Amino acid sequence: MRRKIKPFCIELNENWMPRRYNKKLQIKLSDLRKLFCRRDLVEEILSSGEDPVIYEVYQISQSPSEGVFSAATTVLYPGKIGDEYYFTKGHFHLKEPRGEVYIGLAGRGLLLLQDRNRKIDKLSLNKGEVAFIPPNYAHRAVNIGDEKMVFLSIYPSDAGHDYEIIEREGFSKIVVGRKGKVALVDNPK
Repeated sequence: MRRKIKPFCIELNENWMPRRYNKKLQIKLSDLRKLFCRRDLVEEILSSGEDPVIYEVYQISQSPSEGVFSAATTVLYPGKIGDEYYFTKGHFHLKEPRGEVYIGLAGRGLLLLQDRNRKIDKLSLNKGEVAFIPPNYAHRAVNIGDEKMVFLSIYPSDAGHDYEIIEREGFSKIVVGRKGKVALVDNPK
């Protein structure tokens, strides 16, 4: 017999954080050391004893059953490694026919979308914007502003996350800030 899933409501505080969550993740620079292009700068920062928090995730996870949704609020801090903006790891869903919705709550950002052929699309993800991530796309948020970028994601609980392919292959493009402009450039790796 299937376990009955009860309706739920997510209450956010004045900083857009959920008042209740069942899992908190804190992702530091050391967790992303293989993903930034300038690994030399990453290692220089880490060897100095610093390990800045790049982003935090507050999850409201539900049973991984078909038809059930989970949600998370992500806080992506501002910053760069060289000229590459801070970003989330990025992932495909383990069940690729699953989409996702991101709702921009604060800050300025971009959402990179990459299909299996490594074709990139980008969407803005600013306060008040809603981004629809179709199935079969890897996705990564990038903070291009000077303040925290906060967004709410809603996704099927059974979608799962495949971070390994992104750690291995990266995204084909990166987001950089050069001469006061935001640019999408080929990933030199």
